[in-house]
Amino acid sequence: MSEQPGTRNELSGHVGGNVVQAGAIHGDVVFGGAPISPEVREAQRHWAQRQQGIAAAEVAQAAAGHRRAQQYVTVMRWRRRISVLSLLLAGAAVVWEQMHGWVLPGRQQMGVLAALLLGAASVIGWVRATWIIRRWNARKAIKVPRSRLYW
Repeated sequence: MSEQPGTRNELSGHVGGNVVQAGAIHGDVVFGGAPISPEVREAQRHWAQRQQGIAAAEVAQAAAGHRRAQQYVTVMRWRRRISVLSLLLAGAAVVWEQMHGWVLPGRQQMGVLAALLLGAASVIGWVRATWIIRRWNARKAIKVPRSRLYW
């Protein structure tokens, strides 16, 4: 559609009330009722500021939770590496104890048992850390313990 040469669609200057720009109106056009008092306007402004403050606090809390989750995953990555190393150490201790018996002289069974317990703890730690890291990488929710003692 092309505009006719003599028509324009323009609204300029300061408008203090309601304005409608329409080509055709079919039916009633109704604007708000009575003018708003200054007290009501101030209450609405205060409410809008409060809502903005609450939204900003929620955004800040979500950002802090995300940072804490990233730190938790970083700790889990390190824990997984340490679990692999301790599993290798436990395996080497079991082999050494079986071959030479020097880890705990005179108590070969105790040395093997201690190495096997270390190996089991290492496997459990590795599985737990891997599960958390895979959920994080898949963008699934992970539960971050409140206390860092449980990390």
